[in-house]
Amino acid sequence: MRDAFGGEFMIRLFLVFIVIYVAFAAVSLNYAKAFRIKNKVISFVEENDIVDISEINCEGSLAPLISNNQYTKSCKNGNGIIYNDENKASGYCCNGVIISLKETTNNYNIYTVNTYADWNIGNLNMILTFGGAKQSSSEYVDGTWEISGEAKVKIR
Repeated sequence: MRDAFGGEFMIRLFLVFIVIYVAFAAVSLNYAKAFRIKNKVISFVEENDIVDISEINCEGSLAPLISNNQYTKSCKNGNGIIYNDENKASGYCCNGVIISLKETTNNYNIYTVNTYADWNIGNLNMILTFGGAKQSSSEYVDGTWEISGEAKVKIR
């Protein structure tokens, strides 16, 4: 009974836990990076007193702020102003970071800043090989989390 769990089984079990741990760590780091970018963009908007969406310039100091932190997302329609159905400027997208005007109250503009953390734990499909199945026999598990924050700018 002492040898019921053989060496091969234990090695496979350890490998499964190591793969899960590494995948969790990678997702956590990606999530933390998106939070850091969101906070830096909020600080940028508040420190530069951005009172109009058209004042934001992605080619100026905002793009280096984002790219220096290895945030590698992209905008669906390219960098620039986002228009709503009535052809009015409703937001601005710069390298995957979306800044939109939420509301204007009591001489303050409140902006919503959205960043995104992608996760793809397709490497967990390697666990299928331990059970004898092919690694590609199941779909990959992936998705995106939206991380939102608010910036409050006084209209002068």
